[in-house]
Amino acid sequence: MEITLVRDVSVWIALGHGVLAFFSPCVIPLIPGFLGVLMTSGRRFLKVLGFFLGLSLLFSIMGALSGNIGPFLERYGQMVNIAVGSGIVLMGVLYLFEAQIFKTKQVNIWKYKGGGFWKGFLLGMAIGFVWIPCSSPVLASIFMITSQTNSVKGAFLLFIFSLGISIPFLTIGGFVAKLSSRSFGKPKWERTLRIAGSAFIITLGILVVLGKMTW
Repeated sequence: MEITLVRDVSVWIALGHGVLAFFSPCVIPLIPGFLGVLMTSGRRFLKVLGFFLGLSLLFSIMGALSGNIGPFLERYGQMVNIAVGSGIVLMGVLYLFEAQIFKTKQVNIWKYKGGGFWKGFLLGMAIGFVWIPCSSPVLASIFMITSQTNSVKGAFLLFIFSLGISIPFLTIGGFVAKLSSRSFGKPKWERTLRIAGSAFIITLGILVVLGKMTW
């Protein structure tokens, strides 16, 4: 099972999408506030655990819902590969130009300050809703992938996607936000990452169109 997961390319693709979502330009300036609300608690461990589970549950539910389409689309074979792959390529282009498919939603995260597990859980879900519009091209790309699977694998891949967000958020989030705030205009590393991320998504889309990717 462990070897299978390591060799399953969709796991690494989902994780990569999560990392790209973490570096969404409209989220990075908000990270210090997110961390401030999350870490200013006497029951920090429980709150962080709740945050991780809340964020993961939100995206896993969305993955399960998108995965429900899979059995229906399976009958259309190559036509679906072309449609989904073309959509992923489009998302890669939108990611390059920092386009947002959905309008950013304002969420008052400060009401989740303090507390323990349950406040962390609600904070995780609230921050997840912030990430949806900010990373919409990346999220749409992974949804197109999970739409070719089933509800169980869709939920699992979006759980892996959430790991790609939460792990860097909890480990290097403060450093990334500080690094970004010290730069005038768009920092070079952010532009480089956006170009590399866009190339990754576009290449993935082309492989799907050619029928070279199976989930």
